[in-house]
Amino acid sequence: MNFESTLSKSLLNIYKPEEIAKYIRLSLADEYNQADESESVANQRRLLNEFINRNGNVGEECKEFIDDGCSGTNFQRPGWQDLMSEADSGKIKVIITKNLSRLGRSNFECGYFLDYYFPTNNIRYISVQEQVDTVNNENSNNEYAALNNFINEKYSRDLSKNIKKVYKIKQYAGEYMGGQPIYGYKKDPNDKHKLIIDEDASKVVQRIYKMYLETRSQNQIRTTLSKEKIPIPEVYKKSRRGLKAKHPYEWNYRTIRDILRNEMYIGNMVQNIFSKKSFRDKKMTKNKPEDWIIVENTHEPIIDKETFYQVQELLDANYRQPVKPYPHDFAGLIYCHECGHKIGIGNVKRNRSTSKQYFYTYCNYYRKNSAYNKCSSHSLNYNNLEAQLLDIINSMCKKFSNKLDYETIVNEKKQGLNTYGDTLIKKINKLEIDIKEMNLKIEKIYMDRLDDVISASTYKKMSEKLELKKQELINEKQELQKSYDEYMKDNSIDKLIETTKIVKEYLKVRKIEKRDLIIKIVDRIEIHQDKTIDVYFKLKPLGITA
Repeated sequence: MNFESTLSKSLLNIYKPEEIAKYIRLSLADEYNQADESESVANQRRLLNEFINRNGNVGEECKEFIDDGCSGTNFQRPGWQDLMSEADSGKIKVIITKNLSRLGRSNFECGYFLDYYFPTNNIRYISVQEQVDTVNNENSNNEYAALNNFINEKYSRDLSKNIKKVYKIKQYAGEYMGGQPIYGYKKDPNDKHKLIIDEDASKVVQRIYKMYLETRSQNQIRTTLSKEKIPIPEVYKKSRRGLKAKHPYEWNYRTIRDILRNEMYIGNMVQNIFSKKSFRDKKMTKNKPEDWIIVENTHEPIIDKETFYQVQELLDANYRQPVKPYPHDFAGLIYCHECGHKIGIGNVKRNRSTSKQYFYTYCNYYRKNSAYNKCSSHSLNYNNLEAQLLDIINSMCKKFSNKLDYETIVNEKKQGLNTYGDTLIKKINKLEIDIKEMNLKIEKIYMDRLDDVISASTYKKMSEKLELKKQELINEKQELQKSYDEYMKDNSIDKLIETTKIVKEYLKVRKIEKRDLIIKIVDRIEIHQDKTIDVYFKLKPLGITA
């Protein structure tokens, strides 16, 4: 049967041009694997326009949505999202693609659109090459769409594996396979797989190494480059991130450290540092150093090896050995009231007149950005601050303990063990199990539809019924949860018991053992610029602040 003839029962001339959407997609993988331009944007546009013109409408006047350079393994594409936005609003009645692979290469998601979304929203989908037309129930080609989607996904999976193999081979050969090179290098215009020195940036790199050998201080390097308004690497390279940088001259410790640690600067090609777990997943994860691919002497060095390894020895020697995570009772709980960043606790200092040692506080944000007059130091004697905070907590705990009769509270709780709240929790747990079972049923009929065990119409009826039942269960659970929350808000015996236990334990233990209990009691401490202090408690019966 000729595909054009199958449209005779429902010609495209029954739609307005603005109700017809042409969707065009071209991915980087398609470009990589194509010997000709059969999948190009221009070719897809021409084919779709001719198809629409032959079937009673004007292709050039129909809406067009394009994703150029977007993978088909997911549907988070700008052009597709714009198309879906108009489809959701009812403006689009027909969606046409050159073939099913242009719609996508994800078997599951393509099946969702073909079997559920398009029918539910009365949208007609046409794939020209596979002769799929969802509005024509007599079209036998529709039944093979699931198989085609499976093949398209397998193609994408196999192509991803092949590309990875080619990349690995080239990386082991010392060819550069990345995007923008590291700061100090650029791609050879005659061979994109080779690196050459960027004269301007390389001078900054050499200066960073020289300054570190002279000063042993990454902070001084950072401050000097920032004051001299040397553009940070992302800004210098005019990357997307760099173009949006609010502070183009604000160097940070990580950038300096990465430059001082990178073997690329001695002429060694270091690649395969990051990889993707799956061909679907676009998130890059860092590989273990033993999995990096390092090939020596592949390009001209910016730093000589003697200097580089001398710097590595100094960095290793200056590296701070791990210390006890929380040497102070309130470390990690103190914040700056003005900027919201954490307050750090500085190294020990000695009072010359008394020979006593003390620690001091500082605003982390101010310390890193003091050159830009951001925030203020918030410096306090930590020893005095800790004593003050302990006094506040002790005072609040004693007041709370004196007001409550713990034994009475416990007895009241024992008398009402089988409470209304317990009953609500049991019902909520039962509904959660029912909802999970409903999800399994929905997934099963979807797989039955893909395997042609049930028809599209049967699947639609069953899925709608199950989705309706599932929503009823969700609504019932939400109502019960609301009732439970309201009940617990008024029935605070449990909270009082918990608070009382912690308070009594806190008042009994020695100071050296109080860190774990302080974390249970204190939520947050804020230091104001005028050195006043706010204490926020996790245990609400103690009050919000002191």
